[in-house]
Amino acid sequence: MYKCHVCGRQFQGGRQIDDKSCWASYVNGKLTYKELAAMYGCSARTISRRISKVTSEFVPAYPKEAVVIMDTTYFGRKFGVMLFQDAGSGRILYRKYVRNETNEGYMSGLQVLKDHGVDIKAVVCDGRAGLLEGIIGIPAQMCQFHQLQIIRRTLTRNPQLLAGCELLSLCLTMKSSTKAEFSRLFDEWCGKWKDFLDERTVLVSGKTTYT
Repeated sequence: MYKCHVCGRQFQGGRQIDDKSCWASYVNGKLTYKELAAMYGCSARTISRRISKVTSEFVPAYPKEAVVIMDTTYFGRKFGVMLFQDAGSGRILYRKYVRNETNEGYMSGLQVLKDHGVDIKAVVCDGRAGLLEGIIGIPAQMCQFHQLQIIRRTLTRNPQLLAGCELLSLCLTMKSSTKAEFSRLFDEWCGKWKDFLDERTVLVSGKTTYT
């Protein structure tokens, strides 16, 4: 505990906690309560109390237009926060506490923004089944981070085959490539490895399957 000799105010060591900066680090920086507590030199309970102040003061933003990034983060099995963020400004446009992530919840959130006059230019989401197909009249795509996660499940982070190594390297350029450029490079990869991709293995039953 420290005391200012000018104003007489007492305070603890560590960085002074700014509630909104703490919330931003928690949501955008993905820092945990424990990591924030170490950063500010306080307890995790103090961080929880500070963040609760910000969440209770939440006021949605309704810009004239926005590219909407939407996703749900879970805190335990039965509690999640569905957030819609403006890709340009980083401001939170919509927030809803949920037990389960549903397409209906996302569509309802988009409708709220439309009802408040927001011109939704495009939507970026996690690509859950049926969601992209349900967004009508608005350009929509799966988040590239989620795309890479899906790719890595099969290729792994360290592919053993040369074809896999080249494909992973290509996929890592996704965020810096245009659609046309990426499609061209992917078609070239498919052409180069066509014989490898078409290779089939004969099963004991006599049937064949892609190797």
